[in-house]
Amino acid sequence: MDKPAVRLAIIEDEKISGLRLQEHLAEADLPVDLYFEGNSFLNAFLASPYDLVITDLKLPDLSGMDILRRVKARHRDTEVVVITAYASIDSAIEAVRAGAFHYLTKPIRLAEFDNLISRIIEKIKISNEASSLRALMTHNAGKAGIIGTSPEMEQVYRLIEKVAPLDCPVIIQGESGTGKELVARVIHLLSRRQQAPIVSFNCGGFSPELIANELFGHVKGAFTGAFVSRMGLLQSADGGTVLLDEIADMPADMQVKLLRVLQEGQIYRLGASRPVQLDIRILAASNRDLEKHVRKGLFREDLFFRLNVMTISLPRLVERKGDLWLLADHFLQKYKKAYKKEVRGFAVQAREILAQYEFPGNIRELENIIARAVALADGTEIQIHDLPPFLAGFESPYDIRLHSLEEMECAHIAKVLQTVGGHRDKAASILGITRSTLWRKIKKFGLVE
Repeated sequence: MDKPAVRLAIIEDEKISGLRLQEHLAEADLPVDLYFEGNSFLNAFLASPYDLVITDLKLPDLSGMDILRRVKARHRDTEVVVITAYASIDSAIEAVRAGAFHYLTKPIRLAEFDNLISRIIEKIKISNEASSLRALMTHNAGKAGIIGTSPEMEQVYRLIEKVAPLDCPVIIQGESGTGKELVARVIHLLSRRQQAPIVSFNCGGFSPELIANELFGHVKGAFTGAFVSRMGLLQSADGGTVLLDEIADMPADMQVKLLRVLQEGQIYRLGASRPVQLDIRILAASNRDLEKHVRKGLFREDLFFRLNVMTISLPRLVERKGDLWLLADHFLQKYKKAYKKEVRGFAVQAREILAQYEFPGNIRELENIIARAVALADGTEIQIHDLPPFLAGFESPYDIRLHSLEEMECAHIAKVLQTVGGHRDKAASILGITRSTLWRKIKKFGLVE
């Protein structure tokens, strides 16, 4: 994304001082409009606001405080720096309270001035970038709720648009937290079945009997305690779509029953002697490679071929880092509204740290991090200390804060656990501690594997 140019203005009645500052900034490729009185500046500002205004406190027609208040009333996001040769604590406090970014005294030290201008321009560009990202999110709403403009996601969109109207089974493959269920819902919304329900069922962690009862339902008297007949999830979705999540975990005998549903378009409720005809579309999601499962004999080949009319593979967040700030800003807006907080963005240091992190939990982990940060934030920006403790080991080039030994220990343990895929024995061996000690530290630091 192209970064927009930053518009600067200087208001200085001492012409030589104003020209020197203008020339100094021009050497850094920062073009500046120079004004020698307040009213001429305000006329120009009302026609086209500036991003940064540097004003002297004493002007022939208006005061720098008048300029500051009128600028902030007209355009809240414009940053203002007040300069004066008559410094006082009271005037500095008044300027900051009125919204000034900083207060400088004459004579101006160029090193301090350059550092200040660099910080302000970085903040302005980040703010402009966030505005552009919000515009892109609005434009992207036509994608039925999926957020992302990276080439990797554009490929996913193309596949969704092709497969949604075809009414065929689809395998949606990707790591946990990449948005498989959202993709399934978008396919449903873009299909002819959009007016009918979409139901989701997680195939992992249940016995074959429980899965059969949930999916197919039962008739009265089918088993002890079956006092009334019950419709299963598949029948409740008649005319619509069924998402079978984590289908790689489906028991073998249930795979046979699902294959029959796909082949015959009908089910038998538990205890029933007659079938129920269904019109449903099956979508299957998995965080594992189903082809490898087939080769290992863990998944039926015939069921795989029935489901695998089309496979949509979702990229990991680290593979679509171009969408990071689009997603982060989306979650920021979501949780500032939910928590009623006035958080408008991310401090530069926090952005740098998040940009370095690889997000093993993908989009779901990013959302949890942003939700936590918004909840903890005290000001209008998310700071480093609002981020989870395990991110303490990621250094920002802007971060001059030194970390405690406890913070570094927490970050190192989190990194080792991530590297070994959460395997505690391996992590304990690498760290040179016992498994029980590692467990205590995980509890102490609140680490989630």
